[in-house]
Amino acid sequence: MIQILLQGLRSGDIQSTVIVLVGYILALLVGIALHEFAHAWVAYRLGDMSPVRDGRLTINPMAHLDPFGTLLIVLVGFGYGRPVMVNPYAFRIDRRTGMALVAIAGPITNIIIAVAFGISMRFLLPLWTPNAPQAFEWVIQIFYIMVSLNVGLALFNMIPFPPLDGSKVLLALLPGNMAYSVERFYIQTQQYGMIVLLLLMWFGGSFIGALLSGPQTALVDLIIGSH
Repeated sequence: MIQILLQGLRSGDIQSTVIVLVGYILALLVGIALHEFAHAWVAYRLGDMSPVRDGRLTINPMAHLDPFGTLLIVLVGFGYGRPVMVNPYAFRIDRRTGMALVAIAGPITNIIIAVAFGISMRFLLPLWTPNAPQAFEWVIQIFYIMVSLNVGLALFNMIPFPPLDGSKVLLALLPGNMAYSVERFYIQTQQYGMIVLLLLMWFGGSFIGALLSGPQTALVDLIIGSH
């Protein structure tokens, strides 16, 4: 995001830079708010009242933004919201299965958002002509950012490293003994997880971005119908 904005400013195209900025802000607010709300809603439906007590059962973005997670998105294009605290022992189902369902609800929600805006783009793109109002092109640009960033959020959060959602999903998929060992490792390192993740993204962000860019591009093209 920073690179795109800097390139726009260097080129002198202030108008396009503003549109990109608006698109990213909207995508962040919508993507993170609904991602974290999905975690809270699924946990609540499974019997845990913690999200209600913590004020997380809302789509208000201010209840879900995480300073570090938002900073990562701004700097490297991928990040996360403020984690929803849940009590897996309050679930009406198996603890690990419940945590996996709560975890994967966020990325699935981001994909749903991306699909919704992608379908809108499919209807709008055939209507575009060189003589169309410039506002029409701005809307398409913003919709594309909504699709791309939400796909990026979904993929990044599925990395199986705590505190990202993929770590909880992985525990539910692993066989018993292996899941127990991995869970112990997660617990032992959880206090350093955020620091390690931040350092990883700071020093290895370009590598992770390159690793995820292929699946991200493929999914975005599939959603918006690019050929």
